[in-house]
Amino acid sequence: MPVLADGPWVHTAKGDGLWETDIVLPNINCKKCTLQIVQFMAEHGVNNPGNFTYRHCAELQITATPSKPIDKEWPVER
Repeated sequence: MPVLADGPWVHTAKGDGLWETDIVLPNINCKKCTLQIVQFMAEHGVNNPGNFTYRHCAELQITATPSKPIDKEWPVER
């Protein structure tokens, strides 16, 4: 599947506070989609398994906006 965002918060020092960004979801119909966030943290303890890579997932239900074209890069219906 296409990547929705890559590298929104590249940094080398510890950040203070919350970090957030807007992500544009594909215009599709999907009853049970998974949004996965992959986070690499070199200045952090080792995650076993995964070393310095952490993964977070959320299940979403997406309903396409009828006035916009369906994104063809994704399966028609999930």
